Amino acid sequence: MKKIDWKDKDSKFAGIIGTIAFHALLLLALLFYGMQVCLPQEEEGLTVNYGTSDTGEGLFEPAPQSAIEDQLEDVPDATTPPLIDNSSANSELQTQNIEESIEVKEAKKQELERQRLLAEQKRQEEEKRKIEEAKRAKATSAAKNAFGKGGKGTDNNATGEGVTGGAGNQGNPFGDVNSQNHTGGGTGNGHSYNLNGRSLSGKIPEPKYDKNEEGIIVVSIEVDPSGKVISAKSGAIGTTIGDASMRKEAEIAAMRAKFNGISGSTVQSGTITYKYKLN
Repeated sequence: MKKIDWKDKDSKFAGIIGTIAFHALLLLALLFYGMQVCLPQEEEGLTVNYGTSDTGEGLFEPAPQSAIEDQLEDVPDATTPPLIDNSSANSELQTQNIEESIEVKEAKKQELERQRLLAEQKRQEEEKRKIEEAKRAKATSAAKNAFGKGGKGTDNNATGEGVTGGAGNQGNPFGDVNSQNHTGGGTGNGHSYNLNGRSLSGKIPEPKYDKNEEGIIVVSIEVDPSGKVISAKSGAIGTTIGDASMRKEAEIAAMRAKFNGISGSTVQSGTITYKYKLN
């Protein structure tokens, strides 16, 4: 029987173990150190300062214009809300109100003018009617007095009165039965009057006459129903004297004139003519 050499077996086993361990360590060394790849470093360029000119000076780099513009473009503009123009609306409203107010005032003014014209027309018609009634009343009264009724100091059996002779009652049918002026507007001193049939009570008052001037002054007069002259204005048509003081004296004299009274409330207009002649 062959004898086994245990020493020799142990040596082989130890050799195998040692070989495995060596290769394991070698593999680990390759994994950690030998398998790394060293990449070559890229060449680094030299950074150059930005600029737009070959010359310059200063400590701080200005921002590029394009960058500023980009930033300005990126920043949204602050939008201001549109203002409502109330002034124009208010102005239009005020203008409209003013125009409406003017139209209303104009309409009221036209209406008042129309009413005034109507009232004036009615007044003139009423005045004309009263004048016609006064004329008719005077004519009736004159017709009655022509037969001796109502005359002061007359004979009821008389058939006429006058100074010219002949049949009839000399005078004006609208005159005063007690007046002694049979022909109406004339007086003995050259002065005369015209008052639509009214007769003069007495004489025409004489104006003051101390000027060396001849001519005529015609005074427009207004007489109330009682026969009183209530207004006198010289310078009517026919006047030839321009002296202011003589005209004033003629007006003063005309205010003293007295005419016969009539019924009603009509104010009559007429004239007194003064004739001046140097002696």
